[in-house]
Amino acid sequence: MKETVDCLVIGHHQMHFPTFVESIRQLGEDSGAFRDICTSFYEEDGEVVSCTDYFNRYHRSPDESEFNYDNIFSATIAYLCTFLRRRGLTCAYLNSYREGRADLIEKLQSHHVRTVAVTTTYYVVALPISDIIETIRRYSPDTKIILGGPFITTQNKIHDHESFLFTLEQLGADYYVVSSQGEQALVNIIKSVIDGASAAGIANCIYRDGGKFVANALETESSELGHNVVDWSLFENDVGHRGRKMVNVRTAVSCPYACTFCSFPIHAGSYKYLEPTLVARELDELERLEVRSVTFVDDTFNVPLGRYRELLRLLKERRYRFKWDCNLRLQQIDEETIGLMREAGCHGVFLGIESGSATILGNMNKKSRVEAYRRGIKVLRQHGIMSYASFIVGFPGETESTIRETIDLIETAQPDFFRAQLWYYDTSTPIHKQAANYNLTNSQFEWSHSTMTSREAQWWVDYLHRHIENSVWLPQNDFDYPSLFNLLSRGWSVERIKGMLRAFNAKVRAGLLSPAPPAGAASMDSELLARAELKF
Repeated sequence: MKETVDCLVIGHHQMHFPTFVESIRQLGEDSGAFRDICTSFYEEDGEVVSCTDYFNRYHRSPDESEFNYDNIFSATIAYLCTFLRRRGLTCAYLNSYREGRADLIEKLQSHHVRTVAVTTTYYVVALPISDIIETIRRYSPDTKIILGGPFITTQNKIHDHESFLFTLEQLGADYYVVSSQGEQALVNIIKSVIDGASAAGIANCIYRDGGKFVANALETESSELGHNVVDWSLFENDVGHRGRKMVNVRTAVSCPYACTFCSFPIHAGSYKYLEPTLVARELDELERLEVRSVTFVDDTFNVPLGRYRELLRLLKERRYRFKWDCNLRLQQIDEETIGLMREAGCHGVFLGIESGSATILGNMNKKSRVEAYRRGIKVLRQHGIMSYASFIVGFPGETESTIRETIDLIETAQPDFFRAQLWYYDTSTPIHKQAANYNLTNSQFEWSHSTMTSREAQWWVDYLHRHIENSVWLPQNDFDYPSLFNLLSRGWSVERIKGMLRAFNAKVRAGLLSPAPPAGAASMDSELLARAELKF
């Protein structure tokens, strides 16, 4: 008799990168979406090679395991499975769909899987989700599929009701959770399936009833983090000394800021966080499991500052053997705190700097000053903490002059790694309310405003990729920021990582298109152009 699983939770699907590239290429090789991923691969003998491919083929030592996204245990999986099991439901999970697809098929065929919950935390397109659903339908057509998370809530916000339902029809799941959290809705749906009952009345649920969708009432769901601290003993066979050495840990929900380019606080709801003693309970368990590297995935780990300093003191006092990294807000930090971070085991930070221009930072409502970035990166470097700085190019108000300011910040502050990304115009973000002020038109990667078009902005992104000297470009697609800490946890030094990335980026640059400067760049002075030609 088959063992029954009430819910199988599926983590992120990092699609086969060449397949993903070809799907985006269909939009046109001059489209913003395709140009945005072109700095993440090169082509060799007609084959797409990502940085992950490059590492695995040419830089991995014989005794090193292959790098893939299943190396890092998901905070979403840990939280959801803990939540379900504490409510009496049996639960299985797949940390990463791409690497675990064969295991998924085996589970679907050898177990009676009542429901599958597909998380959508990192998706901006539907293709990976459709791929997962197609596999489930093929191997277990009676299993009910539940889809929820940021992708679904975003689609609900940016589309009218009929368009949203059309999107759900195309995805093909049985139930959809529309909520910034939604854990209780998920439990209620699973229990209705077990009982053979209708989903009528389950808040935040849209479901199929015959040939049509039924949309239940939307209500604010608020699950207390303190009541659902992750029970890492549930995952003992898959993390630490028995499995993955890297884990993601979440200690807060949402973000306390309101940057105009970001919809995360809108979707995630009010900002809430765990008290330090509860965080320490999780970390004690991870230390027992001999985890090597912890990433705190909170959008802003060091806010509020008093709580952050208390966390740092706990980390320092307990002398954990693992190293850790986090997302850091530099304007909320001082030299003394950075020194304490190093003593507490921090080996790197993600810095969402976004621009080196005070004008653009103001338009973004970043509530930060360029000088705070410059000073903070310098102090991080002095204390031996690796820094990765992320930038957006083309935000409303962007000009050649503001981009030069960003270039100056990168070259003088010298973060270890950086990435500049074409601004993605999400109409659910606060800046959309100011569209008329900036003459904003279109959306996503194809836009224009009073001072720049997406094509001009992409030219500048490529320019930064080619010509920045004092910081190393980090590919975003099929590698990205977590990969740095995967390599550090393997014993790689920061300089060795930089050497590998410089070699990869040189191959990428050789294949990048080099169109003529856009009209907005025509005023570049002769000295800048001369430097550009020499570097190219």
